[in-house]
This record gives sequence, structure tokens and C-alpha cells, in this order.
Amino acid sequence: MRARRTERAPRMRVVGYVRVSTDQQAQEGVSLDAQRSRLKAYCASQDLQLVDIITDDGFSAKSLERPGLRAALGMLATGKAEGIVVAKLDRITRSVKDLGHLCDTYFREGLPYYLLSVTDAIDTRSAGGKLILNVLMSVAQWEREAISERTKDALQELKRQGVEMGAPPYGWRYSDEVDAHGRRHKVEVPDEQRGIRRICELYDADVHMRDICKILESEGILTRHGKARWHDRMLARVLERAGYEDPERSRKSAPSKRALALAEQSSVKRDKQAAAQRAAELRAQGLSLRQIGDRLAGERFLPVRSNRWHAAGVLELLRSVA
Repeated sequence: MRARRTERAPRMRVVGYVRVSTDQQAQEGVSLDAQRSRLKAYCASQDLQLVDIITDDGFSAKSLERPGLRAALGMLATGKAEGIVVAKLDRITRSVKDLGHLCDTYFREGLPYYLLSVTDAIDTRSAGGKLILNVLMSVAQWEREAISERTKDALQELKRQGVEMGAPPYGWRYSDEVDAHGRRHKVEVPDEQRGIRRICELYDADVHMRDICKILESEGILTRHGKARWHDRMLARVLERAGYEDPERSRKSAPSKRALALAEQSSVKRDKQAAAQRAAELRAQGLSLRQIGDRLAGERFLPVRSNRWHAAGVLELLRSVA
């Protein structure tokens, strides 16, 4: 009686990936031919079907954007191969971040793809190989979090030192010159500074936010990006930086025509020196501090960030010209 022949399980199909960067081509053990020979010998010993060997010649591992690597990963996605085999893990990537991306995308638990590295003894078909890869993934995650923490700490230290972060606000730009630490400082933009003064002037005249926008547009005062159209939120940010508290909420009701006309015709003077001189004249007439404050406001001599004089402010004016 003839013995029954058992059917052999199909061999797993793998695609080999080899890479050298320009400055490594002459180094022993990493040449393309040496890598190909090791992959062929490994696949033969492990009973793997090597369907192709794809090459990236002269590409560094600083990025995953390599034509050969994209082609090898594409063979996994299209079902032409079930795994990628490399001579050493650094042939596919030297970056822990990129390794984490590859593991999450192709080689994590539950996906039908495998990674095999000859020198590193990584074979994700086995529990031991998965363990090694999981350790590397944990290292990659730790490195990402450590970089994030270092970046946050560095930014906090820069803020503590008073270094400006992000884009400069309306009215300012960064200087072209740098200081001894390589940092640029904020300098005023004259046209935008005039815009800030006009916005504060109209706001102090009790003009509604939407009407301030219309006035700015009619006067040709442009936004940061050179546009003529203003919005309430833009004005609120300018006013907040100028020292006003919650300006957006304080102007919900529509203004009267009288208030709008007053805003257009008023000539508010926020000149501290001129206000001090006028205060001294009024004091010489025998007026009290409160009376001087009322007269200054009535004559449109106003503080820089308010529309009302207090006794302490008037006293400070008088001392400045004493």
C-alpha cells in the first residue's frame, strides 16, 4: 500500500529591501551585494519565498520618503508579499519616530504583515520577535514624549525670559537684525500704530464695534494683512492689547447717530505733557483735583488708556510740571 503524501504548507512570501547612502557604499557589510547575499541565505534557511529585492541606492534613512521603500510597502498593501526582510533594522529606518509609524501602520498586532531583520533577530511571526519590536516601539513612544516635554520646557523658559513667541501682533513686526542670542525684537509699524490710536479713540468715544469697522474702512486704515475689511474680533484683540478689559462684550447695543457723529468729529488729545500743562493752568485758577479732572475730560484731554481722570492721575500730572 502506498503511503499518503502530505501537502506542504505554502511558504510565506517576502520582499527584500536593501539600502545604502552615498557615504556608506564602500563600507564593509553594508554594500548592496552583501545585503542581497545575506537576504537570500536567510530566506533559504527560513524557508521563505523571496519574491523580489528592492533597492534604494544613495538614499539616507532620515526620511521614509524613498522610492524603493514605498514600492516595498506597496507590495504589502497589494498582497504581493506578506513581509519585508532587511539585513539590519537601520536599513529601513534610523529614526525611532519613523519606526513607530511603520509599526503602527504595518506591523502592529492584528495586521497580516511581518517584519524580519537578519542581524537584529527580529521576526514578528514569533512571540520573541514581537517582543523585541514592541520594546523598540516603546522606546520610540518614550522618545516622542521626551522630545515634547523638552520642547514645552524650552518654550516656557523662553517665555519666562520675556522672549516673544509666535507672530507679532497688529502694530508690530520683528526686526531684521538679531541680538547676541540670535533673537529678533519687536519694532513698531507706523501705519498700524496709527490704526491702534484711531481704534482706541473711537472706542473711547463710545462708538459701536461694527461702526468702528466701517469708519476704519472709510478712512483707508488696513488690517495686518493689508485688507480694508475689519471685523469685531480684530478690534477686540487690538483693544485688549491696548489695556481695555473685555471690549467685545461691552459694546453689544447699537450706537446712536449722535455717538457716531461724535466719534467722527471728536479730536481726543492723549498727550500727557499737554494735559499736565492744562492741569497746572486750572490749578492756578484754584480748582480742586476733581474739578480739574472734569475740565480736562470736557476739553478732550484724556488719559492714554481711559476716558476719565481720577484725583490720583491729576495729582501725577501736576507733579510732572512742578
